[in-house]
Amino acid sequence: MAGAVLRAAATLARVLPEAARLALYRLGPLTHLLRRLLNRAAPSGAHPVRVAAGGLAGMWLLLDLQVDKDLWLGTYEPQLAAAIRRFARPGSVVYDLGANVGYTALLLARAVGPAGRVLAFEPLPSNLDRLRQAVALNGLDLLIDVVPAAAGSRSEAGSFLVHDSGGMGRLGGGSGRTDGFVSKIAVDIVALDDFVSRQGHPPPSLVKLDLEGGEGGALLGMRRLLREERPTLMVELHDRSAQDVIDLLVEAGYVSYAMRDGYPQVGRETEPEKFKHIVALPSGTLP
Repeated sequence: MAGAVLRAAATLARVLPEAARLALYRLGPLTHLLRRLLNRAAPSGAHPVRVAAGGLAGMWLLLDLQVDKDLWLGTYEPQLAAAIRRFARPGSVVYDLGANVGYTALLLARAVGPAGRVLAFEPLPSNLDRLRQAVALNGLDLLIDVVPAAAGSRSEAGSFLVHDSGGMGRLGGGSGRTDGFVSKIAVDIVALDDFVSRQGHPPPSLVKLDLEGGEGGALLGMRRLLREERPTLMVELHDRSAQDVIDLLVEAGYVSYAMRDGYPQVGRETEPEKFKHIVALPSGTLP
């Protein structure tokens, strides 16, 4: 019976358009009922799961269907997925900062294709394991390089705050959120300028940053890249650090746009903390 419920949900996700899948999250009591049914049917813990719909339909992730339903059903961050399809060019090198369990890294891999390359940065051990398994399950070892480090302002050893969920964290310090973080681990931190100029890795044409408030530090660590390579940036903004991020981007000669229909411009005066995702482009470039 449990398997039948999950198969029915996957089939429904495949046939429904994206707008209809997203609407299922806004049906009040019916949404809660559907979630309870899926939770009863889903096994606990992370298991290899074929993504049912969305930009990763048919690919494999290591998912806990008790909590990762949006990844499975292709409803996670649809605006980010659309921006990846729009801005990630076939054959290009892209960096995924805060790769988590691999969802965006796989989206980026699909966008850049077999001639491209994805470097996926993730310091949290539990996420690293799932990320590496996702790369292996999809046969993408030659396309996705997993970098077990956090991106920051300097290359050094540092402490990483771990959220009580176990699947999220951020570097200590900075202006990011502080609630819910219950422990610390030691991690390697790399400044992307060093990663490219000293370690000899290829520079990116696109960088995605989702660092739970550590985006400003990562930008400080890639000032040379921003000046010389001018990559496209996809940034998740967090309340406390949003203004700092916009200020750094303005100083680097970038213009920011909200990741939504029409890509409206976001500046210092537009309360950037109201926006979840932005695309930042070199001045003179339109989205």
